[in-house]
Amino acid sequence: MIREIYQLKEIDTTLNVTQTKIDSIRKKNIVKTGCRVYENGYIGVAGTFGEPSDETWKTAIQNLNLKIPYEYEPSKDCRRIRDLRNPKLNLDDFLEKSELLLAKLREEYPQFIFSNKISLKETEVSLKNDDGLELINYDNSVTVEVIYKHKDSVNIMDSYLAYVGREYNVDAILMEARNQLTAFETMVALPDIEKPIIINCYSSLSKVIESLNGEEVGRGTSIFCEKIGTRAFHEAFTLSIDREDPEYYHVPFFDAEGSILEDDSTSLIEDGVIVKGYTDKKNSKLYNVENTACAGANYDDVPSLETPSISVKLSDKNLNELIGDEPVILCLFADGGDCTNEGDFATPVQMAFLYQNGKYLGRLPECSLSGNIYDMFGEDYIGYSKDKPFFGQHAFASRMKVVR
Repeated sequence: MIREIYQLKEIDTTLNVTQTKIDSIRKKNIVKTGCRVYENGYIGVAGTFGEPSDETWKTAIQNLNLKIPYEYEPSKDCRRIRDLRNPKLNLDDFLEKSELLLAKLREEYPQFIFSNKISLKETEVSLKNDDGLELINYDNSVTVEVIYKHKDSVNIMDSYLAYVGREYNVDAILMEARNQLTAFETMVALPDIEKPIIINCYSSLSKVIESLNGEEVGRGTSIFCEKIGTRAFHEAFTLSIDREDPEYYHVPFFDAEGSILEDDSTSLIEDGVIVKGYTDKKNSKLYNVENTACAGANYDDVPSLETPSISVKLSDKNLNELIGDEPVILCLFADGGDCTNEGDFATPVQMAFLYQNGKYLGRLPECSLSGNIYDMFGEDYIGYSKDKPFFGQHAFASRMKVVR
């Protein structure tokens, strides 16, 4: 019998923001532990809050009687620790900078109401067993998720300011917030272009990622089944699982089964060619394909396949070099889109701005975007900028149709 501990630790301080002021502070210090036992091709799991007790292990062993199959060798003989934490990101600094951010927004933009939350989070994810496995991942980050509403607006919310990082650079956040909030009060017309450039319509990636599910590929139900090994997209479009990328926050370098990728990354789509789907141990064995370390689990669950964090290959150009002088649509809030099995995608856009030569020109009316994923990531694909022009994030750009 092999015994294994999967443990999630989280220290979280969340500032609840109401009327552009800190309304309350919520603090959490949570430890969740899953005890797993493996024997004769079965797995038993039991979970608890805090550290495990003898009773937790006893329950896990008893759960072997449920005959939950696990016909794969548990990970073993590997010890690795990664620490991505920024030691300068501490509670006192977080509180001081959050107060400063909100004070500046109150002072400079009294016509807007800001609300929601700002969070500081530190995590430790570990997986250890008595067969030589010890994997630990540490991380911390600050997240600003502030929604705003103009005082004259009839909407519940108009848009939001969003930032996540291991640095709390208030000046950079304010600079981007000023650009957006100043432009909000200037209405402009949609560009009269058949297929304008659209920036940051990330929902258009959903169908691509969904269709790379290794179980669906193996069963023959994915729309990409007949396209594996062929070029379906632009040669500049590469989609990877990259567990080394420091821009993934609180994503450990290992999955919930302890699988680790060689060099911590693998391409699912490379230079436009669909290479493979993402898998865990079960689907890798079932369909005789590479395991891409995509098992997930709650602390008290049996690991199973989950959608991984996906990385798009960066262009060697910044955003302005990618888009040139053309006016483009910066999509900030697009909810409710869908995509057919033929790849036809459409989504309503609730909030967008006209952007040109590095400047916000004004707010656009609500509209809808449409396109086909084989075009959007094919001949209409422009790139993923090497710079981070919007709240510390890279910018994704492609051409799509606009329905006014």
